[in-house]
Order: sequence, then C-alpha cells, then structure tokens
Amino acid sequence: MNAKRLTAIVLLCFILVSGVYYFHEHFTIATFKLKGYDLIATPHFIILFKAQSQDSIPIVANAAEKAYEIVGKYFDFYPKGKTPIVVFPDSISLQAAFNWPRDENTQGVYFRGVIYVQSPDAWIGQDQDMAKVFFEKGPMVHEYTHLVVDALTLGNHPRWFTEGVAQYVERLVTGYTLAEDFEPAGDKVCSYEEIMCDFDNLQDVASAYLGALEMTDLLAKEDGMLALKNIMLLLKKGNSANKIFLQKAAALSPEGKNRFVPNTT
Repeated sequence: MNAKRLTAIVLLCFILVSGVYYFHEHFTIATFKLKGYDLIATPHFIILFKAQSQDSIPIVANAAEKAYEIVGKYFDFYPKGKTPIVVFPDSISLQAAFNWPRDENTQGVYFRGVIYVQSPDAWIGQDQDMAKVFFEKGPMVHEYTHLVVDALTLGNHPRWFTEGVAQYVERLVTGYTLAEDFEPAGDKVCSYEEIMCDFDNLQDVASAYLGALEMTDLLAKEDGMLALKNIMLLLKKGNSANKIFLQKAAALSPEGKNRFVPNTT
C-alpha cells in the first residue's frame, strides 16, 4: 500500500469518526423523530418527547432555560446552537435506551452533547409543586453542567471530575446533594485513589459520587468556581485531572492524606 493511499484511508477514518462525534446531536434528533417523538424548540434547547409527556414539557423547558442562565453565569459559558433534550415517559424507557438493568434508577444522563431525562410526571407526585421539585431535585442542573464541563475541557476529563463538578454546581444552585437521599456504607468509604482509578466499578455508588464531590471541594477550596474554571483550561490543553488533584492532595495534613489516599508502601 503506497503512502498516498494510506494517508487517504487515515483521513477518511478521521472524518467518519469526527462526523459521528460532532453530528451525534443531529443523529439523535432524527432517530427520536423516527421513533414517534414530538419536538418543540425553546431559545436554547430542542426538546423531544412522547405525547403522554406533553403536559410536563413546559416544566422541562423552564428548568432547562434556568440551568442555561444560572450555570452559564458560573462558567461564563453559553453554548452556541440548541442543545437536544430527550424526555422519556418513564424510567423503563430510559433504562432500555442505554441497555441498563431494570434496577438502575436514574432521572437523567448526559451523553455527547445530548441530555436525557425522565418526564417529571413519571416520578413527582401530582400533589407536589412539580416545577419546583423538578428543578431542585431533578437532573437538569447536574446534566447541563456535564455538558458545560465536556465543552470547556474538549472532553479531556475523567468521570470522577465531571461528576464532582456537576454535584458541586448542583449544590450551589439548588442546595441538593446525594447525602440527602443516600447514606454511604460506613465501612466502605472510597479512597481518592479508588475514585480516580475505578470510579465506574465501585460497588457503593453513593460513596463514589460523594467522594468525587469531596475531591472537587478540595480542588475549589481556595478560589471556588474560579479554581475549577482554571483547572478546566488546563484540561483543555491536555493536562491530567488526576495529576492536578494529587498535587493538591499533597498539601493535605498527613492524617487527611492517609484517610483518603491509602499508603501502598
């Protein structure tokens, strides 16, 4: 195979891979339209939904636009174009879309520029203030923050970092943390090392997530959001979030360091 042909093949592969990534949002919209999802547009979002969720869509749209404004101010960042949001009518359809087991119970997920959420009426009682509960306890601020982190770092971030930052911002905006609903097993507190190296495989999910929030608190300890934005600039340039964190953790007291980063010597 000559060099020109090899170069052409490599270039074609790059274009195909780039196309799948950068046009994922458009593929998603077309796919869900073909599946019978209706569509409405707000100033900054395209919302896809089934007919049975129609009454809840103004609540989703409201929460999305609030997240856009509030989170945007924290990061000084407002994405161009309209972000797709897919609203599933229930938890089963959300689980099926991502091939999750039936016992997986999540209200939302972010993936490649698209936010997926459960319809508010699927998990909020009719006797509650649905708009208030959906914004304060729902997934919108959290998942939208994932989108912002993804954009500002050009995707160069480990899972613990984006989950930690999403929880950090969620707490700033709504006051909510997982500690309200989940109590980590006292004998299974995750070490920083475990969270950095094996986040998605840790059995105590609450401990993993709350541990990631603790790590983010440490990164933001002195300058808050400014520190996190500066770290994201470093990640955008190719730096390692794990390395940045370890440098910060080295400043902990010996007791604190041993508590979260076990001595392996």
